[in-house]
Amino acid sequence: MKPVKLNILAWFMLFFFLGGCASQKVSLTCPSPPVASPLISSRIALKNELDGMIGRELLPYSLASIKVVSLQSGSTLYETNPHLLMPAASVQKLFTAAAVLSFLGSDHSLETSISVNSETATLYLKGCGDPLLSTADLARMVAELTGKLRPGVRYKLIGDTTCFDGAYWGSGWMWDDEPAPEAMYLSALSVNRNTVRVTVAPGKSESAPVQVSVEPPTRYVSIENSGITGKPGGSCKVSVTRPAGERENEILVSGSLAPGCKSVRRRLTVWRPELYTLTLLSELLEKSGVSTDPPLLGIVPADALLLASTRRPISEIISVMLKKSDNLCAENLFKYLAYAQSGQKGTSAGGEKAIKNYLRSQGIPTDRLVIADGSGVSRYNLTNADTIARLLVAASKDQAIFPLFAAALPLAGKDGTLVNRMKGTPAEQRVKAKTGTMQGVSALAGYTVTADGEPVAFAMIVENFVGAKQRVRKILDRIAVLLSTYSVTAPIRATTR
Repeated sequence: MKPVKLNILAWFMLFFFLGGCASQKVSLTCPSPPVASPLISSRIALKNELDGMIGRELLPYSLASIKVVSLQSGSTLYETNPHLLMPAASVQKLFTAAAVLSFLGSDHSLETSISVNSETATLYLKGCGDPLLSTADLARMVAELTGKLRPGVRYKLIGDTTCFDGAYWGSGWMWDDEPAPEAMYLSALSVNRNTVRVTVAPGKSESAPVQVSVEPPTRYVSIENSGITGKPGGSCKVSVTRPAGERENEILVSGSLAPGCKSVRRRLTVWRPELYTLTLLSELLEKSGVSTDPPLLGIVPADALLLASTRRPISEIISVMLKKSDNLCAENLFKYLAYAQSGQKGTSAGGEKAIKNYLRSQGIPTDRLVIADGSGVSRYNLTNADTIARLLVAASKDQAIFPLFAAALPLAGKDGTLVNRMKGTPAEQRVKAKTGTMQGVSALAGYTVTADGEPVAFAMIVENFVGAKQRVRKILDRIAVLLSTYSVTAPIRATTR
């Protein structure tokens, strides 16, 4: 019997609706838009409505690149400046996700391993970019070493980061984003998102130093605490930072917390994340009774004996990358894709080449694109709504990647970066889309289903605006609502301003 092939509409509706309807129940229908919702009666009316909204609220001071495509007919429902190049912020992660799933498959995984050379008493930790590795993962591997190491021997500890190059940041990243956790340093050996969490609480008495704790507890960072406990009813303001540009791991705490103030929590990046990972491993080994020398970098020899390992499925990484817009997941997958395809150290140039190869394989032109990183953090990235919409259409046709690709997208009003957007509208739990935000840029790209049950892909980028990003987000959300209520039969009503 020949395998049954689903046409694009049937395939899209199956996986979109299974993952996108209200609650966790399996259903093949999304909630119908409320009767009172605005419905767009025709493509001409849709164009007039969107042109008016964009003209009134975005132009002439800002730039917009928008394209909407029917997945049923393949026709363009709406477009404005579809080829205008601009950075798309975190919408760039869609390129990374589709290319990784296409070339590596959802069953692929990233391994982190501990090996030993007993003759030289050397332990090796090798990573290939697992962005979700945690202290708990390291502890589990250390537990697996019980009975496998020689008692009373002091081991050398070597980290192997040769899966990636030595670039700690992406090209075109902004220096003043440091030490925000979204601008973490990069390494093939990453742990705890390459950050520490610092908690500051009032001291036990007035004028006493504030209490500072670090999670995970580690000697890799030091604390300079000049914060004091103030008078009752006083200030609750403290500064917790690692000075930008200083390649050290000293955390500075200053300011004042009065008794009764809530604890202040900050997540900060760490410099040299591979040494951070090795230090945490060394500390865990010490707790288990194994002493080590200060960690160094090197290469695992071919004759080293594998003792313990952990694997992270690509599917899990992509879900976190898209749902939470996780930059480390995107950057490590970007470099790992280059490594897996070439067998050489993963680089940003190799990641760009791999993604452009994928796009060209789908018939998408790449000659005018700039793909500087995998996350969209770089200001050097240049793409447009036409390219993103084509990518979304191509992904929807690929039965090997689309189920995971669609399921990993944030669901409006439900989860991820769309959890608080489009609530109480016909687009709630109907729109699945990736968000993108940076200074002066707001983007939204993904899928929805019209009031007639027609699946569509849309891509929207707005740049060169000033003021609150929430204003532009609301405009993009209103466009997504219009698409979700679009109908060829129902009359048009005025949109909510």
